[in-house]
Formats: sequence, C-alpha cells, structure tokens
Amino acid sequence: MFQLPRVPFAPFAPLAAMALAIGLAAAASPAAHGQTPSASTAQSGPSSAQWKALGKTFSFEGHSVFYVDQGSGSTTLAIHGYPTSSWDFRRLLGPMSRDARFIAPDLLGFGYSDKPAEFSYSIARHADLVVALVKHLGLTRARLIGSDIGNAVVQELLARERTAKLPFAIDSVVLINGSLFAEQFKPSNAQKALLSPLGGMINRGASEDTIVTSLTQISGPERRIPASELSEVWKLLNHPSDARLMHKTLPSVEEREAQDVRWTDALCATSTPLKLVVGTADPTAGKAMAEATTAKCKGARRFAALQLDKAGHFPHVEYAQETAQAILAWREGGY
Repeated sequence: MFQLPRVPFAPFAPLAAMALAIGLAAAASPAAHGQTPSASTAQSGPSSAQWKALGKTFSFEGHSVFYVDQGSGSTTLAIHGYPTSSWDFRRLLGPMSRDARFIAPDLLGFGYSDKPAEFSYSIARHADLVVALVKHLGLTRARLIGSDIGNAVVQELLARERTAKLPFAIDSVVLINGSLFAEQFKPSNAQKALLSPLGGMINRGASEDTIVTSLTQISGPERRIPASELSEVWKLLNHPSDARLMHKTLPSVEEREAQDVRWTDALCATSTPLKLVVGTADPTAGKAMAEATTAKCKGARRFAALQLDKAGHFPHVEYAQETAQAILAWREGGY
C-alpha cells in the first residue's frame, strides 16, 4: 500500500493515486435512440456490456468514437475524465434522460473508442472531437457536464465560445471533481515518469490490482465503488485487447500552463450558468477545487455549488441520486 500525495498533479485526479502505484509496480517489477436501461440496472446503472449495447459510433478523422445517446428534448453532453470513460455516467443516465436528452462520448484513447497510437491526445483535440460529435448530431446548443479532464475540455469549449469560435451554444456548465487552474498542477515523480521516455514501460507495467487499488483510494469513505466495477474500468482501459495508452492520453503540464489564462478567463468571465459538484473527501481534487474556484471566480454570474462531504472523486458514481437531483433542481429552477 502507499500514501496518496497531499498535493497531486490534479489535472486529472485519479492519476494522483494511480501513477504513483504504477510507478512503484514498475520499479518492483446498439440500442435504438431513446432506449432506457432495464429496471434491474436502475440502481447501479447499466453494466459496461449494457452500456456498450446502448451506444453508437461516429467517425472522427478516420477513428471510431463511441457515445451513448438517450432520451429526447434539451440536451446535456457529459465529458468523462482520465483514465476512465463515459461509463462513469452510468448512474446519471436514467434520471438525466428521463425528460431530456443525455449524451456521453468516450474520448479517443478511452473506453470503447479507438485508441490510435499516433493521435495527439491534447485537451484541444478532445474539444475538437466534442465539436465534431455535436455537428454529427445536428445540435445547436447543449448543457455541458465535465469531470476530471472533462473539466479542462469544457474550459476549452467555453474559451472558444467566448471568441465566437464555437459552432454551438453552451446553455449551462456542471463541473465535477478535478483541478481547474495551473497552480494546482504539481506532478509527482511517477506522473513525470509517465510523461517521460520511460512512460511506455510504466504503462505496460500497470496491472488490474494497481488500478483497482488506486481508484478505491480516491473514492469516498461511505460508498466505495465496488471492486467489481473498478475491474470493469480496467477492462475498458484495455479495450479491445491490452490497448491502454495511459502515458499518451495523459494531457501535458505544458498545455495546462500555456492555456491557463485563457481557460481561467473563460471560466470566470462567462455569463453561462455554472455549478460545481464536489466530493470533498477526494484526497486529490475535491475541496481544493471548490476553494480555488470560489476565490478566482467571486464575480461569476449565477455561480452555484454542491459539496458532498463523504463523496470522493466520483460523486456522480458514489452519490448519483443526490448529484442528479441537485443538477436537475438547479436547471429546473432557472439557475
């Protein structure tokens, strides 16, 4: 076992636990649109296999991108984090698609989407993919949910909207656990190793036990995500067969630093309704995210927050009902 760093490289907080674990281990050695999940999966959400069956694909620059698209009406588009996938939103699918449309893609390099070895896995390129999906679906506006690196993707989209370079309107934004500002990005030695020339070796040295243990450690104390579900995260990370590219899909510190002013301005100056959902028991990117955002964005219009004291890095999995109810009540209350 190992101790989590107190101030991790939290662009993408699960890495704070996972990369250290990987480093130590290496050193030591189609359903139709509108279909809903069955009642038997209502509480925990669809299994990963059921999630795949609900999904569709579209082509982005010759690569297959997986996405789930359920419900009808006004649209919410949810963007997952590192190193997980759209399956993170399985427990939000039911409530969020009951009276509206809910879309969740797997970014390239994650989940059921292709994992091309030579693709540039930057936040900007992930944002390009989201724009292409919105265009593919013929949407003109959407609500956005971001989690972990999904937050940075949302910030990039807000920055583009601010300069009239986004081809759709953002109606509102929900950001779930993950750092938002460059000063919060402090890479550990193991994280630096993943980004180094040795990153491929560390990636290959990862194991299921490493991933399950590290993700368990950033879950909250009350509703730990079952190990069986975290094992599915490992399978999705490797889909279709030992295909993981953790050293390549980890966004760089350089991009975060280069875009910090632009992304911070976009977040704090936007008139788009903004809500934080924060599991404060997350040892990597919980309470600090809320405090930093509050400090930097005091003047943000219609700013709101939900803090769940016993939730960890994945409040949308651990406390899905509370998360969904808070988002829906905020939305239905006119922000």
